Amino acid sequence: MEPNYLRAVLAQWASGVVVVTTLRGDGDRHGMTASSFTSVALDPPLISVCLVSTSATCRMIRESGVFAVNVLGHDHEAIGRSFASTASSTRPDRFAAGRWDTASTGAAVLTDAVAWLDCVLTACHLAGDHTIVLGAVQEAATPRPTAPLIYHDRSYHEGIVR
Repeated sequence: MEPNYLRAVLAQWASGVVVVTTLRGDGDRHGMTASSFTSVALDPPLISVCLVSTSATCRMIRESGVFAVNVLGHDHEAIGRSFASTASSTRPDRFAAGRWDTASTGAAVLTDAVAWLDCVLTACHLAGDHTIVLGAVQEAATPRPTAPLIYHDRSYHEGIVR
């Protein structure tokens, strides 16, 4: 399967947008935008995110053992774009946009997210060029009930109307 063709096919699947945050080796915050997030189980409470195995985020989650998933609202497109940037040497502080707090694990949570989940790493499963990161939810919140930010066909869209 040609990768660009598969990417175009998969872009037809609409998905919510999350920012995955974790801790760097020096204790500072780190994060990235993701769309491959899902609930796994309620008992025990488990979620997963899929990350490029060679990414800094995947490495930092493995090292720190903690991460948070922040579900973005329809008005968080700028935050989603900022955390999606790969130009690390030229980007400003990604956490400058929005108000961020620190969850019990030390991972950053967006104070006006649609929802956030604070997790302890339980397992990493290699899947092709990605890693399925499994987390045990330690704490969760729904700070602001609003329509989610949606990513479809390589574009952001406002989520469902409530």
